[in-house]
Amino acid sequence: MSGAACECLELGPSSYDEASVGVDTSRGRFGDVSLRTCRACGRRWLRYHVEYEAFTASGRWFLGLLPDDADAGLAPAEAVALLQALPWHVYGGSFFRTRGRRGTGPIDAILL
Repeated sequence: MSGAACECLELGPSSYDEASVGVDTSRGRFGDVSLRTCRACGRRWLRYHVEYEAFTASGRWFLGLLPDDADAGLAPAEAVALLQALPWHVYGGSFFRTRGRRGTGPIDAILL
């Protein structure tokens, strides 16, 4: 990973490679979990996306910059706890009426 500043540090990577981690079925969430790697600097980001089809404007996603020592064997059910443990995250989607903003604090309460 490059130590230099990268645009991805503002609101996440705009150019990335993505690998699916799986679906978090805990608490009935059915959130899609993936890892994104910024093509510019190599930083890894955890992405959590959920949408409830029965509800208009329920789509929401969260991105968090993973620490260098983060385990590559992340299970989907661990994603929310990991995002909450990070000092900051990026969030967006129709639920928030934004394409992306920085935030801090818990995200679990707004998933259900």
